[in-house]
Amino acid sequence: MTAPDTVDLDDPATWPAHLSALITDLVPAVPAGLDTASDLHNEASELAMYDAQVREMLAGRLLRTYHATRLLNHEIEDVRAFGLRALTEDSLANRADRAIQAGSIDIAYLTALQESTALLHEPTHAAKHRFGEVSLVSSRQPLEKSWAVRLLSNWGGEVRQFGPAWTDSEFETIRRLGRPSLIIAGVDVSTPAAVGTGRELIFDFLGTRLGLNGNGVTIHYTADIPAKQIVNVCHPGHPEYDRHTHFPRS
Repeated sequence: MTAPDTVDLDDPATWPAHLSALITDLVPAVPAGLDTASDLHNEASELAMYDAQVREMLAGRLLRTYHATRLLNHEIEDVRAFGLRALTEDSLANRADRAIQAGSIDIAYLTALQESTALLHEPTHAAKHRFGEVSLVSSRQPLEKSWAVRLLSNWGGEVRQFGPAWTDSEFETIRRLGRPSLIIAGVDVSTPAAVGTGRELIFDFLGTRLGLNGNGVTIHYTADIPAKQIVNVCHPGHPEYDRHTHFPRS
């Protein structure tokens, strides 16, 4: 696995020169007194017209993104060898089968595993958006929120096991399988697979340049991310992981 060069939203020194110049040119159009990138989005919504230009400027480059989860050892090796794969119902079933084959879970729990994923205990409108995509965030700032700890503390991250099929003790056992894993991946945000974002990317580049809080959006990436675009898989003890002091240690 060779780490690709990436554009880091959090580090303007990595931005291509023409993108950096565009952001600098737009700074005077930003109202004074804003605190967050969301404020910028709300108060200067007309700047959304530059989002397509930002994405074009990033074409052929990889934007550094982050995916928080909890993985068994063979799942970590799969990410290193094959990358991140968009979620499918088959991959959920395969995940349970392979955990049993690896001896991580007793086969007696197979039915409960199949009937207790987060996807079966969420409203349909919420669950359906997870299939066919990989969820990533475009900045380290969102990783400071509590949701990241929740995903790192539950095997499978956002498709963790829970619900009435599990007693408290069984839930705890399943929940703590594997290792907390911060996956750093590069994605080309100029492609159709990256069009689904929480807000236009322009606001987060401007927010970073202006030193605002709350930069970074969720990217609902609707394709597999190949291994060559995996920058690193980080666990407790790795500097990229440990910089987030609230992350679980085990």
